[in-house]
Amino acid sequence: MKRLVIIALLSFSVPALFADEEADFYTEQFNNAGTVLGQLGVVKTVVNQDIAEADSFYATALSRLLARYPNVKSAQERQAADDMAILLVQELGKDGYVEAGQNVWRVIKTFSNALVKSEALIALGRMNATDFLPHVSQALVDATTRGPANRTSGERIAYGAITALANYKDPSGYIPVFFAANGWYQSWVKKAANETLPLLAEDPAEQLTAVIQDAAYTYDQKSLALRTINQSDTSDENKIKAATTGLIIGWAGSSASPDVRYKQAQIRKTALHMISAYGAGEDEASILNYLNWSYRHAFDDEEQLTAVSAFSKLASDEAVQYLGAYTTEINDKKARGSLAVQDERRIRALIAGLGNTHNQKAKGYLQMVLSINWTNQIHKITQEAVDNL
Repeated sequence: MKRLVIIALLSFSVPALFADEEADFYTEQFNNAGTVLGQLGVVKTVVNQDIAEADSFYATALSRLLARYPNVKSAQERQAADDMAILLVQELGKDGYVEAGQNVWRVIKTFSNALVKSEALIALGRMNATDFLPHVSQALVDATTRGPANRTSGERIAYGAITALANYKDPSGYIPVFFAANGWYQSWVKKAANETLPLLAEDPAEQLTAVIQDAAYTYDQKSLALRTINQSDTSDENKIKAATTGLIIGWAGSSASPDVRYKQAQIRKTALHMISAYGAGEDEASILNYLNWSYRHAFDDEEQLTAVSAFSKLASDEAVQYLGAYTTEINDKKARGSLAVQDERRIRALIAGLGNTHNQKAKGYLQMVLSINWTNQIHKITQEAVDNL
């Protein structure tokens, strides 16, 4: 029996000892190689032989390559160093050797070859080196922000970061991948980004709403986030939260720049369309003030008329009071004979808006229209609105 136990123990220990001996042998060969090209040959041999327990060899080789790399001058040796770095990070990533995470990140910071950087990013994701997740996300943000000045390099780095984030499966990676999917990249990078997004968040409404709120993002980015939420399958509650946030942000601050004002208005108009569709939820009391701003200080007719539609959707007594006040103002202008060109279009929208509230408090305002010398057509649609209440 004792002999059987010894044999069993040896059956486990001999392969491990053999693997250790092989790793030690190739480590010695690597150290004795006089050139990077020679070291690359040793690494290729270990990879091709698929030696078990070789992670320590790969980690040691990578550490020594990093130390040697700044002194590598010739083009041939530089290429060998790049090729070796790719092989080493691939093997370490494949085996999930997270202990090498720091050196894999150093590869990204040290090597100039974008393909090397890309493979190192992928390796960090494969080994689930969570300490470097924020760095990987930032690498993607940086590539997207820099734009296509060096398209090939930027796309390789972006692809590596996207693939890494897909492996991390952490929701914090959603926004960088989202903007990459909508960024300057060619279709193969965007395809990878779009395939990754569902892995990072089943319902990204929370992350996208945070973009709308965050001053670090541009109006273009906020607008894209809001439109994406509107087009998504998320709940009406999430859409309401995004819309009310967007309307508030759209009125936050002022600018002398026509371009900025235009972009703020685009956010507001999307938000108003969403409020018209889904309501304002528990924030209605405060949102009414912003709707009033969009009527009183609208960027264009579309914003003003969409604000009327949003008031009508809310249909509360307070919302009716706002619509009634606007209607009364135009009635007074009609009575004084001082209508502006756009006033008839406004009164039509207000009449429809009051009627669509189905709130009896709207009746008095509509009857005031009937008492003014409007056209027969205006009177007709007003009476229809009264009848619909």
